[in-house]
Parts: sequence; structure tokens; C-alpha cells
Amino acid sequence: MSGRKSADSNTIHKISNNVRNRKTLCVIGLSGGKELKKISWKKRLMLSYIFIGILPLIILGSFFYYGNRMSVRSEVEKSNAAKLSLVLQKMDYITEKMNSVAYHFSNTSTAENLNGVRNKAIDIDEGMIQSQLATYAKIISEEENATRMLLYLRGDTYLYTIEGRMKYLEFETQMQRYGDLNEVAFFTALNSIITERTIHVGAAGENGDSIVWFLYPIPYMNNIPIATMGIGYDENMLNDLIETYYPLNSSIYLFNNQMTEIYTSWTDGLTDADKKEIEDQIRMWRRQGGKMEKIRINGRQYILMQDISASSGFTMLTITSKEDFYAYESPFGIWFTVLLLIALAGGVLLAFLMSRTTYEPVRKLMEHISAEDVETESSGENEFEKIHHRWEDIQSKNEELNALVNRQRPMVVSSCLRKILKGKFENREEMEAMMKSAIINMNYPYFFVLLVSAHAEDYAPEKNLKILSITENAAFSNLHLYGIDMLKDDSIAIIVNSMEKETKDVDIREMVAEWLWKELKENCGMRGPVYVGRIYADPMEICRSFIEAAALADDYRILGNRHFLLFEEIQGEETQTQYPVLEQAVYIQCLKQANEKAALEALHNMIHEVEKLKSFVMMQCLCFDIINVAIRTLDSMKGFEIQNLDMKKLCTFGSLSEFEEKVSALTVQICQQYSKFKTKQNDQLKAEILNYVNGHYGDCGMGLDLLSEQFGISINQLSRFFKQETGCTFIQYITMLRMDKARELLMNTDIPVKDIVAQIGYIDAANFVRKFKGYEGVTPGQYREKMRKKEL
Repeated sequence: MSGRKSADSNTIHKISNNVRNRKTLCVIGLSGGKELKKISWKKRLMLSYIFIGILPLIILGSFFYYGNRMSVRSEVEKSNAAKLSLVLQKMDYITEKMNSVAYHFSNTSTAENLNGVRNKAIDIDEGMIQSQLATYAKIISEEENATRMLLYLRGDTYLYTIEGRMKYLEFETQMQRYGDLNEVAFFTALNSIITERTIHVGAAGENGDSIVWFLYPIPYMNNIPIATMGIGYDENMLNDLIETYYPLNSSIYLFNNQMTEIYTSWTDGLTDADKKEIEDQIRMWRRQGGKMEKIRINGRQYILMQDISASSGFTMLTITSKEDFYAYESPFGIWFTVLLLIALAGGVLLAFLMSRTTYEPVRKLMEHISAEDVETESSGENEFEKIHHRWEDIQSKNEELNALVNRQRPMVVSSCLRKILKGKFENREEMEAMMKSAIINMNYPYFFVLLVSAHAEDYAPEKNLKILSITENAAFSNLHLYGIDMLKDDSIAIIVNSMEKETKDVDIREMVAEWLWKELKENCGMRGPVYVGRIYADPMEICRSFIEAAALADDYRILGNRHFLLFEEIQGEETQTQYPVLEQAVYIQCLKQANEKAALEALHNMIHEVEKLKSFVMMQCLCFDIINVAIRTLDSMKGFEIQNLDMKKLCTFGSLSEFEEKVSALTVQICQQYSKFKTKQNDQLKAEILNYVNGHYGDCGMGLDLLSEQFGISINQLSRFFKQETGCTFIQYITMLRMDKARELLMNTDIPVKDIVAQIGYIDAANFVRKFKGYEGVTPGQYREKMRKKEL
């Protein structure tokens, strides 16, 4: 047995080491390697707090910053759109002034005289025209020489400007600095327009200058104009106007109400390809709606804005790079960054303090573990892995302990119940503590014992398990039943814990006894009587109820047609000249059970009854009768002889108190010596049985029937004996001995397997191989080969 236990423990140790190694490898793999595995959990806690605390702060800060940026962008977009509208409003204002100038001139006398001048009926006043044009130029623009003015009488070769009268060809020469007037059919327009018209002379970037002419027919708003007034704005004037109200670095396009381009301004740094792409975008978007669009030109993102004047019909489009469009200087970004850094620093400090506080219990636990296990200092594991491994060790030991406790629990319950029945507990607290540990529930107020005797004529040892099963499966709402096989007393005792003494005016003991008798009859085929002790309210008196039931079983084995017998029912046999029969029966049973305390109590009760008699002769006779009861009980104890018994001294007494003292001493002597005798006898019998089995397990005929015949003990008692003494059944015990011997022979000898089978008591070799493989996981031949390889 010791060899097998050692092998099992080694196997368990190896398996646990393998499992631990695999778990360690998994932890290493998941944590990213040995370096991460060695990181202290104090640092991990700090990193986790930083992650949990600071990451949300960064995310919330990012959302806040993003929301602020979006809000700023929205405000920038609105601001730029307002600036664009302001430019158009300024252009509308200038256009209205030019319209007013044309209308005013059309209503002057000079305009009325133009028809006569064309017919050469009258001469034109050149000074007057020059003065009026200069006045109109100041009205349109307060800046000096910012606006050019001309008046052309249709069909004439001359025209009039602020500088005076000049030939058209001379004027055309002056305009060469902006561009060729013929290219835009300027002269044709002077002679043909009937409504206001805008002409752009020159191009952006060409000679670095251009001019926009606003031409009005004179008289204005007349179907038959005779002259044309021109108001010219050069590029510099428009640039100043646009830069004043729209200072963004943008490419700007201005169209009149006929969608003719009248002004263009390029942003700096554009390539020819960029300009071409921008012009394509302008042509596409100038007739489409939409205030703002995001476009991409040659891989770069731009913002296109468009606005149309409702009064003048001017359309203005701007194309601005995304960076320039959203350029906005604000201290918010700097302040936000500073505040975020301060918050992050505070979060790191708070994470450090929290990790230190949280780690404190772990640190104390690690100190405790390190104090108990020096290996943890150099194991290369972090704290939680050490704690985890320690927990696994504790859990493994706890599981082994629980398994052991579960295997031993039936024996613990049986031991507890036997101690209760034998009255071995010193006090109630000790009894309740053991019942709690054995999970025995006796929370009702009343207690009594039922006894099924082995002396019944239809009793058989194999029926014990059925009787115990009946009590275990009993379902009563007001009762707890616990059965125990009293091996030494040849009986089954049933402790009953009841909620009440009577049920519907019927003694609860009668009801339970009748139920038990019916169950025994139906399930076990037994018709023997059930013996019932008195009912008590103190669990410490359960032993007395058991003694009473046992006394009934010894003295009243035949009850006729009765199914059960209550202890009180024998009290009617008393006479006036006898001590109580009840106490006599209890006293006899206590001596047989070596229950010293209960025996002395029963003796005292008998002497107390004798003391009530007034006749000294009767008292003396009854005292001798008590001695006779003790001697007859001694004679019934087979094989037991009391030592140092002085009958003469025992029978010599001068008073009742002296008699009680001597008989009490005899009672104590009998109980103590008989208890030692039974213990020695039982130990000797146990040793003989185990020695016999250990020496003859190789006999193929070894079995419970052979042992029963050899030692004169029933098969049922032998089966319970092996379960109680070895913790396993007889078959398991024999198999364990045979397997230990088989392993020894396989490792140390070359005996063939078939000879080993015969030597250890097996008849069928196949049966042995199957059982051996169930124990070791390999066949006998494989086991021998494996063991020899280990030795090499």
C-alpha cells in the first residue's frame, strides 16, 4: 500500500507541474514575453490607472477641441461669406452711383444739346462736359484719378474725357497699357449699346494691369441713344476695394449679369496647371448655385465660395486654399494644450497615488508569502502569478482535503451517531459542534430511539443497508431520522428528532414505529418487532432512550401479534416489593454496553426506590437481588471475567449508602474492564482478519464467504468492517494488494505475465490486464518496459 501511495503522489506531483508549466507558458505568450511578465504589478496598476483615467481625458479633450475647432470653422465660414457679400454690396453701391451719374447726365441740358451737336446745329461746350465728367468721377470715387470718365457722341471720331477732347485713336493708344480695345470691340460697343454694358480690357497678369469699363447709353434708359458714357475702373482700384473687404489670399473672379468675366485676381504661387484647373472649376461653378463647396485641384484641397448680387447681378467667386481659408489666430489652442498638459500631469500623479494605495494589500500578502516560501523571491514571476500559483496549491490541497473529508463523512456521521447513542459527549455544546461538522440536523425539541434487533427470526445481515436506506429516504415534515448500524450490538438504531410528542392525540413514537414496521415488511420482508425508548427533550438523553430500547430487545424478543413495544409498557410488571423493572433493564443494558455514566444513574434510581421501603429485611433482599442482577449480567458476557472481585466484601454492608458505594464501585469496575476487553477483542480480531487477507490475497478463492467461514462473522459485518477500517470495499482492498504485488514483480523480475497472474490470485489473464491498464494506463508489458527504461 505504501508503494502505491508513493507512486500516486509522484504521478500527481508530475501532472501538477506539467499543468503549472503549461499555464505559465500561456501567461508568457499572452503577456508578450518574459520581459512583460516580470513587470511589477505596482507598475501595471499605475499604467492601468493612467490608461483608465487619462485616456478618457484625452478622448474628451479631443472631442472638445474638435467641437471647438468645428465651431471656429463654422464661424470662419460665416465670416468669409459675410466678407464676400460685403464686397458685392460695395460693388452694388458703386454701380448704383454710376447708374445715378448716367441718369443725371441724361437729364442735363448738355445731354439735350447733344442731338443738335451731332447735327452740327450748335457747338458743344467742351469745358462744361469736362467739368461735369470730373464732378461725376469724384462722386463715384473720392480718390483722385481713381476713376476714368469718357463721353462719346456716336458717329464722331472724337470723344471727351476729364483731360479734354481727344481723337478716338489717341484714346485707343492710351488704353494700350491695359490691352487692345479692338479685341473687345470697344469702339463698336460705344456706337451700338442700348443698355448698360461692362467690358474688361486686359487680363490678370498681362502687363500687370487691366481696366473695367462700365458703358451707359445716353440718354440713359432711352430706346434711341445718341451718345455713350464710359466709367472706367482700373485693376488697382478693384484690388484695393476687394482687399479692403476680403483680405484672404484667394483667386478671385468677378462676372457681370451676362456672366462676362470683368475681373480676375490670382493668388501667389500658382502654376500654369493650377490656373488652368481653377479656370475649369470657375466655368463649371459660376452658373451653379451653392454658397460654398470643397474642391480638390491637383491633389490639394480648396474652398470655393460664390455670391450673387440681387441688385446688380454681379457674381463673385473665390477659390482659397484650405489652409488660408481657415487661417485664424486664436490663443485657444495654446491655452487648451497647457490645461491638457496640467490635467495629464495631475492624472499621472493621481494614478501613482491610487496604484500605491491599491497595491498595499498585495504587498502585504507578498510579504506573507515570501516569509513562508523563499523560492518566490527568485522565481521570476510577478506578484499576481505568485499569488495565483499559491492559490492553486491551496486549492489543490483543499480539493484533496475535501475529497478525503467526503470519503470519511459517512464514517464521521456514523461515529457521531454512535457517540450520541453511547453517551460519550461531556456536554451539549460538544455534541452540537460535532453534529454540525457531520451535517446532522436535529433542531426539533424531542428525541427518542427505535431499535431493530438482529435477533429477530427473519433478520438477515444483508438487510441492514435496506433498513438504513429506508430511514435515509424517509420524508416527514416534522421528523428527522438517522439510522446507524450498531455493529457490536447486532442491531440497527434509528434516532428520531421530532417536532412534537403527539400527532392527533397519538403518541408520535407509535406512529413512527408503525410506519417503520410496515416499511420493513414491504421492503425487507421482516416481521420482527420494533423497540422504542422513552421520549426526551434533551439530546444528551438520547443515549438513555437507546439503552431502554436495547433493554427491551434483550428481554422481550417475542411480542405475539404486536408490531412494536414502548419502554413504558413493561412498567406494569412491577410489584410493591420490587425495584422498578424499567431501571433494572436499563442497568443491565448499560453494563453490557460498558456505559459507566448511564449504569451508575440507573443503579442510583434503583437504590432510591429500595430506600422507600420501611422493612429492613425487604431492603436487604432487594439489595442482594441487585448484586445478583450484576453477577448474572457478568455471566452473560462471553469470554469476560472480572478481576479482583471479592463477593464476601461486596455482600457485607451495614447501611444502604454503604451498599450503594460498594455496588457503584463494582459497576465502575465492570464497565471499565469490559470496555478494555471489548476493545482488545475487537483489535485482535481486526488484526487477525487483516493479517489473514494480507497473507492470502494470492489465493484465487479469497472472498468474503471464505473469511466469514474462517472467523465466524457474517458477510455483512465483514463488508462494513473493511469499509470502516480501510476506507474502501473488500474487493478494492484485495485488488490494491494484488496490483502492488504485480507492479513489484514486473519491475524486479522477469517472470512472465501469465505466471504473475496466477501468482497474485487471478484466473483470467485478460481480466487482470484490463484491471492493470485501468490502474496504470498501460498494459503490464508496457509498464515493465517503461520502468526499465527509467532505470537506464
